[in-house]
Amino acid sequence: MGGVPFAASAVLLALVSTAPEESGKSPASPKLPGRARGNPAREPSELEKFFQLNPEEKFDLEATNLIDAPKLVEEARGEKRVLRDVLRTAEALLPRVRAETEDPLLVSAILRNKTLDWVRRSPSDSSWAETMPLRWGGIFYESRVPGGRLCRKLSTRLAGLITLCVEASGAVAFLRAGVTGLFRGSAMMAKIVQFGLSSKRPRHVQQVAQAYLDDLAANRCVGKQPLPLERLSEVARRTGSAEVNITLVELFSQEGTGTLIVLDPRFHPGMDPVTIRVVAPKTQDDAATYDLVHGGVHAVRDSAVSEDTAAELATASPWERSDMTKKEWLELFKALAKRKERLGAPPRENSRDRESYSGLRDLVLADASVRRAFLAVHWKGRPSGLALLGQLLSDGTLVPEFDTDADYLEAELEHLGQGHADHRSKDGQWKLAHGWTVIREVADGNARTYRANGKSAD
Repeated sequence: MGGVPFAASAVLLALVSTAPEESGKSPASPKLPGRARGNPAREPSELEKFFQLNPEEKFDLEATNLIDAPKLVEEARGEKRVLRDVLRTAEALLPRVRAETEDPLLVSAILRNKTLDWVRRSPSDSSWAETMPLRWGGIFYESRVPGGRLCRKLSTRLAGLITLCVEASGAVAFLRAGVTGLFRGSAMMAKIVQFGLSSKRPRHVQQVAQAYLDDLAANRCVGKQPLPLERLSEVARRTGSAEVNITLVELFSQEGTGTLIVLDPRFHPGMDPVTIRVVAPKTQDDAATYDLVHGGVHAVRDSAVSEDTAAELATASPWERSDMTKKEWLELFKALAKRKERLGAPPRENSRDRESYSGLRDLVLADASVRRAFLAVHWKGRPSGLALLGQLLSDGTLVPEFDTDADYLEAELEHLGQGHADHRSKDGQWKLAHGWTVIREVADGNARTYRANGKSAD
């Protein structure tokens, strides 16, 4: 996510008074016309509600989300001083909104809090499904109702509010801004730009978070019944299950449990745990689906795998798994390649004895598609034997650049033959599973070359 466009910054800063601002202070609320004595109580205006907000002690994400920007500017139109204060307030709120809706740790905390509201409030609120989509829609990402309402995400609407203030100020403000407006930015505007440039957030956090929130907003909690997360499942169909699973791990994983815990009973005494269950697809062309479940509740939808296996699909590290399938490895490699990231290395201690490691190695031996996908995202550094083996099988020959690499490759080959009497029939030759034979040749200077035979090297 980037900051407010520089062109817009130049224009909006022209509206700000040339008097120096006190660093770190929120803009003061302007004095708005009060109601005459004796008049009946009335709803606060959009301006009054907006000026109750600031990015610190009076920050309220949900209240900010309910601000009607066009109505706000219409109320301030014709009052340049009020427009300036609206602009300053929006400028102050925008960095806080972006931080709260983009940082996975902050997003996770908000989603847990909204889930607690859903559990406690929705059962007794008959209007929940009518009111909450409006209150929660578009906080993190745009919310769509099929064939109906579209709500842009909150940070976009705040930036739009700034643009509306500029437009309402008239053409003179544009002329006042000029080129120098680009360099006159306040401390708060500098923070906006800095946040935009330094932000390296996981790509799907906002989309996944909003889909989850939209599912909660559209459905009441009914006892201990599981809630099928329809919007979240739709995101998985569009972007891929692996992307959604990795994002959910980022937001909700409980280290060492392989479970996506949204509400932990340790922090909410007397409550059952509330978790997200991943329901594995029945065919390779389908995507996973998701349910929000209370502790001890079984799935309402048929699953192709056990509940434990489904929950473990989203585990943070594949090396902690003992049952990773070919499809799951390929999905993980594809997701990493899309994000231009590498697979995390297995723990160095006893890495080859891990079932996950030996399972992947067997797939590398057996399947060219797995080899290609693995080599595109394999980790750098030690242990390096599996990557060297995959490269040898793919290319047919391998001349290690360093002697240590040759040693690591041979250690991998030796480990593969443990328990097989005919594994190494003579020095420099290894018979492997799936029909492979690896032969070592030594040239002048002790340079070692390895050749793989018995399988296509595609």
